[in-house]
Amino acid sequence: KKTGLRDHMGLLRNKPAGEEFDDVEKKLLEHELAIAGELQANLLPRRLPQVPGLDIRAYYKPSREVGGDYYDFIEIDADHLGILVADVSGKGIPASIVMTETRALTKSEAVRTLSPAEALVRVNRTLYQDIKRGMFVTMFYMILSIHRRVLTVTSCGHNPMVIWRKATNTCHLVNPNGLALGIDKGPFFEKTVKEQRIQLNEGDRFLLYTDGIVEAMNAAGEQYGPNRLNLRAKQLAPSAPGEFLSGIVSDVEAHEGDAPQHDDITIVSGQILPPEAQPDETQVSE
Repeated sequence: KKTGLRDHMGLLRNKPAGEEFDDVEKKLLEHELAIAGELQANLLPRRLPQVPGLDIRAYYKPSREVGGDYYDFIEIDADHLGILVADVSGKGIPASIVMTETRALTKSEAVRTLSPAEALVRVNRTLYQDIKRGMFVTMFYMILSIHRRVLTVTSCGHNPMVIWRKATNTCHLVNPNGLALGIDKGPFFEKTVKEQRIQLNEGDRFLLYTDGIVEAMNAAGEQYGPNRLNLRAKQLAPSAPGEFLSGIVSDVEAHEGDAPQHDDITIVSGQILPPEAQPDETQVSE
């Protein structure tokens, strides 16, 4: 049944909680969800960017017809690629609407600056005015300098990025300070947000994700957890590029077992390739 979504549907919000949907309301609900789901799917990247020296992969699986996760790749100029993963608080159509505006604002501001913090300061100023209090967006946004292999990263209250260093076979967490988007109108957000630069070397990997990964639960209510993710990432890091991401997804699914998916799952991973290797034209996983 889709009755659990009634609180997220504007047209059916005032319907008593214990009252079942009639046939007309069910069809209306299904129609609205189908349209919202299709619109949202069209906003996500259909193909991965083809960047010399970089293998990049993505996986996205909503927990229901309409999700609140968002990821994107923004070609800023010939040498700079924006990479981001975001998670909107809440579920259903309201979260989808906020995600859509966040996407539009971010794509507009990202191409104006090579500072991810500066771009998100501008995004936050507008987003704060438009969304209702209590809603917010966490985001990890970074800009890759392709030729220098340097990441400039900013986190707005998002999960830390995992970096695997091939030379030492070690995983490190990158989590610069920052407040979620939409909570503060500007001054505190601007004071809080920080940038961090990371030099990548040949073979190094990065992993971005939403909390649907670490909060994935099995039938006993046990979460997958960040420690398990970091351990699995280190174990899988030496694998071929496609096997790394699919291995993470398989491990999360094995942990969940027959338990329902509680939240959207989004993963973006990348690896610095040796000079002779070139990324293949892999479509986004779904």
